[in-house]
Amino acid sequence: MIVDPPDGRIPPLTPEAQKRVADRARQIKEKCGESGRVCPVGIDGQPSLADGPKDRPYQERCLLWPQAGPPMLPDAYNNNYWIVQTADYVMISIEAIHDVRIIPLDGPMDGRPHLEQSIRQWMGDPRGRWEGNTLVVDTTNFSDATNFRNAGRNMHLTERFTLTDPDTLLYEFTVDDPTTFTRPWSAAIPMVRTAGPIYEYACHEGNYGIANVLSGARAQEQKRAVSPAK
Repeated sequence: MIVDPPDGRIPPLTPEAQKRVADRARQIKEKCGESGRVCPVGIDGQPSLADGPKDRPYQERCLLWPQAGPPMLPDAYNNNYWIVQTADYVMISIEAIHDVRIIPLDGPMDGRPHLEQSIRQWMGDPRGRWEGNTLVVDTTNFSDATNFRNAGRNMHLTERFTLTDPDTLLYEFTVDDPTTFTRPWSAAIPMVRTAGPIYEYACHEGNYGIANVLSGARAQEQKRAVSPAK
């Protein structure tokens, strides 16, 4: 998927970002090392806190999945999008978690500024414009909680949507965050038209996963308290 740099690899993290990642990992390791605490393995294969719901990743909590992004990346399932455009907006409805992106379009005489820097959103603040037949979406104002591949509030994302044939939409994006990556990088993913339907993603209803992770951690803690490991 990586088209720039030419070697097809995401650029290295800056020293600042490496320290940020290492500090976060160290903090979790120290907490997980406390007596009696249980840290289940997370989706990244590493120990993760489970003291309460907010310790768990957004995916377990039915809040945000990679399909919504941005950038919008395919995941295990429910990778469909419903795109609707008008003269003033483009709407992208994401099948997973049924998130919706509302992208204002700049008219010929309209240069709508981004939101104030103090206003931060998980999916950022998008502004769209047409360059020929390509929709270009410029997104800033991300939240630190978004944390796309360790990028945070300073990420500047540029997406390009181009219909290359009646059934193929080429999705390209460029990540620019000088506080995280040593250089900008870009990726491209072809999207194929489907007849549908878009299915309801009822994640919260019957979401036993997060309850089981937390209750399982409590059960292991009680077991350790009765029979501490030697």
